[in-house]
Amino acid sequence: MKRVFFYLSIMLCCQMASFGQSHPADTLFTINNTPFSSQEFKDLYQANHQLSIEEALNLYILFQVKLTEAKKLRIDTLPEVKHELQISRDIALNSFLYPTVITEEKIQEAFNRIQYFLKARHILVKISKRANDTLAAYQKAQEVYQDLLQGKSFEKTARKNSDDQSVKENNGELGYFTAFDMEYRFESTAYKLKVGEFSKPVRTQFGYHIIQILEKIPNPGKVKIRHILLEYQPENESEIKQKIDSLYTRLMEGADFAQLAKYSEDKRSAPSGGILPWFGLFETHPKIEETAFQLKEIGEISKPVKTNFGYHILQLTDKKNYSSLDDCRAEIQYLIASDSRSKLSTEELIAKIKKDYQFKENRVLLSNFYSILDYAYADLWEPLFTIAGKEYTQEDFANYLSQQASKDIYENFIEYINRIYDNFSNNSILAFYKNQLLESNTDLINLIQNYENRVLVLGITKQKVWLPAKQNNKGLMEFYQNQINRYNNNVDFESIKQEVASDYKMYLKEVWEDQLRNNYKIEISQSTLNKIVQLQND
Repeated sequence: MKRVFFYLSIMLCCQMASFGQSHPADTLFTINNTPFSSQEFKDLYQANHQLSIEEALNLYILFQVKLTEAKKLRIDTLPEVKHELQISRDIALNSFLYPTVITEEKIQEAFNRIQYFLKARHILVKISKRANDTLAAYQKAQEVYQDLLQGKSFEKTARKNSDDQSVKENNGELGYFTAFDMEYRFESTAYKLKVGEFSKPVRTQFGYHIIQILEKIPNPGKVKIRHILLEYQPENESEIKQKIDSLYTRLMEGADFAQLAKYSEDKRSAPSGGILPWFGLFETHPKIEETAFQLKEIGEISKPVKTNFGYHILQLTDKKNYSSLDDCRAEIQYLIASDSRSKLSTEELIAKIKKDYQFKENRVLLSNFYSILDYAYADLWEPLFTIAGKEYTQEDFANYLSQQASKDIYENFIEYINRIYDNFSNNSILAFYKNQLLESNTDLINLIQNYENRVLVLGITKQKVWLPAKQNNKGLMEFYQNQINRYNNNVDFESIKQEVASDYKMYLKEVWEDQLRNNYKIEISQSTLNKIVQLQND
């Protein structure tokens, strides 16, 4: 397991950008006379020194050999690998475009909201991927909103207009939620409303929502309990009730709850003494929640409580509330970091780029497009906007406009031109900024290299090990016959085929790795390695 962990660390951390470019003075090893510096290995080993330094170095060298082989065989030209490389670059780039930012303002906002549960209902107008549907959905949502302003029933309007598939059963009701349970825009809109109020249409990834708040209640926090469950059927309920009462009596006399939990018929929690995960309101059975939140002291035990699952006895093992920001700050920070609210929105990012790179716009020049039907023959060349001195002209916009999929315009023509221009300018600004990062940000360049190295090594491993192991049935059977003493001879092959296939894949991997070691000349600088060992010992 330690070898796997360290190897994964290598895959995530290795950079080849600094290797093979020169002959560093602190060369740790060479592969076919190409030198590799010791610095990265030292950093990697210092962060993950779970193996001996020799084992770690061997894994590190093996990774670099596989990477060298992958480049030699041009694994990056395979369609599936090219696709994975593009995904890895996008992931790396997005981590720089939209970094995680946790501000004190966001922490305080989340803390204030998590004090309460809201009960809400909504009307959803979905947006499909077809051209012009965003505008059509917005216009429909505005019409629905106007109907509500004129006093029409929210329930009836929801049943008539909402695209939420459950609306016929619940009239648009969403139940109770608190901070982090809904998409951030939805949550922010909901927490600004008073009970009974409904919102203007708000956009999320699902479409446009009109939200109405039905109730607002305090959040009592979360509890952690252990329980004993005895299931019953109608014919034996009386007997089970006597058993649960007997267990309760024993607990009141001082019996250990964890020991008695062995009698519990909850097979998931019984081995751990009946311990259940943390939960808050509206996360489990209402009767369990009601009983659990009535327990005040740690260690307090409830009387037997009946649910449709059976009879339960609960013991409170821990609890937390959200009355103090200091007490729940770490949890809130973790939740923010895992949520979209910690990321810059695209709108915020574009606004920041405009400010940082001296964006200037001459939007009045768009008027030329309001009456021209054939842009290809128009004499349009003046700059519509500039960013960091780079001009984007009317001609650039005309070319972009001519490439739009929808030629038929079912809306106000001027609004259409303005909307397409906004898309053009925003896309251009983002493309400009991405190029800036890719040309000048060393950390991003190294991160992309890390990800690409990982993809290449996984790609060649798939070609040399995973696919042959999966597709070579003849080789699998030969391996089984040669290694049959490792398996139970009385067991049918089909019943252990998965185990054999796993062993066969490991066998192919070892054979391939041995071939690589034999095919490449690897020399380790013992003096450099001794220095690293000495540093670790000091």
